Formats: sequence, C-alpha cells, structure tokens
Amino acid sequence: MKIKKKLLFTLLALACCLLITTPVLAQSPTPQPDNPPTYTGDKVVVGNTFRLQSGESLLGNLVVIGGTANIEAGATITGDVVLTGGTITLSGKLDGNLVAIGGAITLADGAVVNGDIVTVGASLKKSGSATVNGQITEQTPSMDLNDHPVWQFPWQSKQNLLASFLTATFEAFAMAAFAVVVGLILPRQTHNLSAAIQEEPLISGAVGLLAVIGSPILLVILVITLILIPVAVLYVILFGLALAFGWIGLGNFVGEKLSHAAKGNWAPAVSAGIGTLLISMLIGAINLIPCVGWIIGAILSLVGLGAIVITKFGSTSASAGKTPPPAAVPQTTSLPPVPPASQQSNGTDKE
Repeated sequence: MKIKKKLLFTLLALACCLLITTPVLAQSPTPQPDNPPTYTGDKVVVGNTFRLQSGESLLGNLVVIGGTANIEAGATITGDVVLTGGTITLSGKLDGNLVAIGGAITLADGAVVNGDIVTVGASLKKSGSATVNGQITEQTPSMDLNDHPVWQFPWQSKQNLLASFLTATFEAFAMAAFAVVVGLILPRQTHNLSAAIQEEPLISGAVGLLAVIGSPILLVILVITLILIPVAVLYVILFGLALAFGWIGLGNFVGEKLSHAAKGNWAPAVSAGIGTLLISMLIGAINLIPCVGWIIGAILSLVGLGAIVITKFGSTSASAGKTPPPAAVPQTTSLPPVPPASQQSNGTDKE
C-alpha cells in the first residue's frame, strides 16, 4: 500500500511539473565547466532522443515521454527517472528511483540503480550483471470489467485510486495520439477552434451549455417519429465527435500558448498533441477529487463544444461574421475663404 501511495504521489507531481516545465522543453540542462561535463537541471524529453555519454553526469531528474533515452556505461544520473510510453536503456549508474508507465526498460551489463524500480504496464529486461539496490515492483492494470458497474456517477466510483489515475493517464495518451492525427489532417480547423476559445470563451461555454440542454429534447423528438431514428443515431455520433474535437481545440490552445512561451513555432500536430496530453493529464488528476473534481472538466468540455458550434466544426473563424468597426475619417481644419481675384485687385487699386 505504501508503494502505491508513493507511486501515485510521484505521478501527480509529474503531471503538475509538466505544466510548469513545459515552456522550457526546448532548453537543455546547464553544462558545468567540468571535464568530463556535468549537466545541472531537470531534463524533459518529449518524443525525442536523449543520450548521456560515458563520463557525463546529470544532476537532476529525467522525464521521458514517448521518447528514447540511452545512459551509457560510465554515465551517472543523480535524480529520479520517469518514463512514460518510451524506452530507456541504462548501462551506467542511477542514484534515484525509476518509475515507468508503459514503454520498455533495459538494464544492460554493469548498470547500477541505487533506488526502487516501479513499472506499470511496462516491460523490464534486466541483465544478470545489473544491480538494483532497491525494490522492483511490477504492476499491471486490472482489465476485469466485472469489478465495477458499467455506469457510475462521479461521486459513486469505488475504483481504486491508483487504478483511476492510471486509467486517466492511458486515456490522456490515447487522446493525445488522436489529437496529433487531427492536427495533421485538419490544421486550419483546429486553429479556428483555438481562436474561438481564446476570443469568446464565455460565449462558447454558453453555447455549449445550450447544446447539451437541447440535445436530449431533439433526440426525443427524432426517436418519437420512428422514421428519423437513424438520424438520431447519426446525431449521437456527431455529438461525440464534437466533444472530442472541442477537447482537442482546447489542447491546441494550450499547445500554442506553450509554443509562444518557448519562443518556438510548433507544427499544429505537435501543439495539439502536447497541449491535449497536458490538459488531459491535469483534468484526469483533478477528477480524482471526490464529488467536485469532475466540474472543471465539464466546464472545459462545454467551452470546446460551444466553439465547435460557433465555428461550424472549425470550418469558419469566430470573427468571420462580425462587421469591422468603421474606419475613422481624418478631420481636416477648414481654412478661411479666399476672396475672388477681382476683389483682391480692387483693394490693391484703392491703396
């Protein structure tokens, strides 16, 4: 039980740290003027490759999300390593704990881990000459659907806290993968959604609330007619896609803000994927709060749904139907009237 609590707190801290450290994803740890070099600071690797060569040291934590890390023999990490959906090969020394959610861990010959190793749905390959001076805990999420009822209100869930967080994490990665695909196929529509959320968040939320209230009434009318039952089924499918697309629009909004903060120019697929992953993990962690944790996610979903309606699934911009304000006409100072030439000549003759 202590290991589960420790793992849960580690994962919650990771989700919060990701939101704090994401604007500096493009930066590397600060190298110190040592020979061999020593890097000070945490390292976050998102979908990329990190290599710590022999003789090098990292004084900080290492977080690998969907990437690859290779710690060569003779290299040292003084800190914890968190792996999510990636691979890590350790041939050197780790003075800290190793936590992996999905992915693969390889402890090669001569590897030394002075800490615990906790894996959840991840594979662990340990060489016979590798040393782990701590506990190795391997857990697999339960897939038994008979343990819990199919439908539960948020405050009635009796699911294990750790299992709930792991489920939310897996869902966040699945949603992020879907967001990457949407960002590749529909970059302009995704940007229009983010722009609508930024320009009119309150209106988007109000429109989303009206859509949620009116949908059951519309479905009842369609079902009563019998002939329009296929239309009702199609509407339910479109409504689900609208909720998913609106959530991706929220994620892309977060990703674009992070891109500007990092002074980069991320592709729409990258912005949508990273933003959706971060916001999904954060809301998934907040949903663990009993009774009221689901409220923030519901409000954000309404905002995304309203942006879908306003932009017509992102096909138009939120400001497309607005009339631009009239341009200001520059005011000119009026000059006194000039008398006719004849009057000027007469006045000259009199003089």
